[in-house]
Amino acid sequence: MNFLIERNKLLKKLEDLIYEIPENRILTSLKNTLNEQNSILMLNGTLSRTVVDSLQVESNIGNEILSFEQYFRNPLNTIESEDLKKLVSYLIKKKITINFIGKVWSNVDSVWIYFDTILNIPKLREKLSLSDNIIEHKNIDPRSGLELGFIDVITNEGVMGNLKI
Repeated sequence: MNFLIERNKLLKKLEDLIYEIPENRILTSLKNTLNEQNSILMLNGTLSRTVVDSLQVESNIGNEILSFEQYFRNPLNTIESEDLKKLVSYLIKKKITINFIGKVWSNVDSVWIYFDTILNIPKLREKLSLSDNIIEHKNIDPRSGLELGFIDVITNEGVMGNLKI
């Protein structure tokens, strides 16, 4: 599932509910909060707390918001590549900070996950037994970002770390 597409679907549903029940300020607050969530990394439980504290959890939109936030708070749910999932899981278990999750270029629709570390490419490839469709990616252009990591050539998804020059 695509984070921004799913977020926009929920925003539309909230707008429709606000039109039907304009006096419900909780719906407006939820809509404004959800609209501010431009990245998976911004999901911090605020939506769920608002639903649980102020809205009937049994409501359809309440359940949808809870499910949305729960699903997208797990970075593994943002990528399809099983090999990259292994890598992401390994790095998360090592408690390495994620800097960014999302679409990196306008011409690439796939999700890339950036970690605040320098990845040891040969060691990770061997340790995790990454398949041949996982290739090394290195960007040395300081204007677009120094990065080193892996791309799955089938899904075009990437997992990147920092590049030290």
